[in-house]
Amino acid sequence: MKKINKTLLSNITVLYVEDEEMISEEVSFYFEKYVKYFHVANNGEDGLKLFKELQPDILITDIQMPRMNGLEMIKKIGPTSVPIIITTAYSDIEYFLKAIELKICKFVIKPINLINMILDVQDCVSDSYFQNKLLEKENLLKIVDENVLISITDKNGVIIDASNAFCEFTQYDKDELIGKQHRILKDKQTPNSFYENIWNIITSGKRFTGEIKNRKKDGTEFWANLTITPVFEDNEIANYIAIRNDITSKKKLEQLIIEDDLTKLFNRRHFNTILNQEIRRVKRENSTITLVSIDIDHFKKYNDTYGHPMGDKVLYMIGKVLKSNTGRSSDFAFRIGGEEFCLIFSGFKSKDSLLHVQEIINEIEALEIEHKNSENSDFVTISAGVIIQNAFELTDEETLYKYSDVALYEAKMKGRNQVILSEFSTNS
Repeated sequence: MKKINKTLLSNITVLYVEDEEMISEEVSFYFEKYVKYFHVANNGEDGLKLFKELQPDILITDIQMPRMNGLEMIKKIGPTSVPIIITTAYSDIEYFLKAIELKICKFVIKPINLINMILDVQDCVSDSYFQNKLLEKENLLKIVDENVLISITDKNGVIIDASNAFCEFTQYDKDELIGKQHRILKDKQTPNSFYENIWNIITSGKRFTGEIKNRKKDGTEFWANLTITPVFEDNEIANYIAIRNDITSKKKLEQLIIEDDLTKLFNRRHFNTILNQEIRRVKRENSTITLVSIDIDHFKKYNDTYGHPMGDKVLYMIGKVLKSNTGRSSDFAFRIGGEEFCLIFSGFKSKDSLLHVQEIINEIEALEIEHKNSENSDFVTISAGVIIQNAFELTDEETLYKYSDVALYEAKMKGRNQVILSEFSTNS
């Protein structure tokens, strides 16, 4: 490993431009051990001013920043012999190409390895002390190829090239990808309408940005931030460049926060968030919302008879039925706690909601899970209370939940294994 040249570093002036405070403090703390004249700016405008004042020996800057990004700042600085190092977590192909045009000295992808970056600074200023060492276009593209998940398709969506990083990450050889479409990565749970929406956006010449769930060659699930950019030639779309950022760890953490561990339905915490969100959406769209409260009939007796491990199995199986009956993007299923579940639908009329919930009740009894101590069936059953209201009648989530809970109580009092519509429901 190269040695840090303390004498060289102690005699140079470094300007560092970074808007993220935690990163800026961490880099500053490390560099100030070696660099006596280390200056920090928090945005491109301040960076431009400091550059003119200090005339630093090297400039280190992030790309994405408020009040003038890094590339805009470099352009305003104009032609300079000062070496420039760019740091970024951003992976838009246009930014990489612009960086190539600006002939930067080094390109550092976040998270920053501090030792490597100080050696990069040393490299940039070591030749003839302040001699530029600019990366050629091929070198920068090599960095992109090795670090960025890029795939390129023709105008019909057929893959014609992919970065080594993309191939390694998805576990496919380049030869296995070329000539195929991205559906080779498709997760079966993602509806075709999602891909149709993407295609409609990009074929209209617009850029698509969003989260997507895909599968690697071995079937492993991964999540990515996906950006697809149309590339034009003679005012016609010639190619599409797709860039993915792996966010699998982030999505898994998010899922742990909102998911019930046993049933894999959404949990009580997420119920409160979604119900509030759906009420606001229904009011905006002048639609209707249906809230269903569900209890497993005589579940305590079931646990006493068959044991809690079997009770957990029942919860899982019922959760599976509820999930399969909430397939639309505006449908949600939750385990609120214990044997209590909730469903949220929107856009349904009263008779449609009742019919749908009754079908769910029938489907659960049809599982024929033995429950010999139930008072209303030989099998496990559920009771349900339904409230459906239009945008004008809606008040708040607490009132809506109360109405569905009262209807559930009525269903229990009338013999269970049935659905009752709240008297406060919209007549439709």
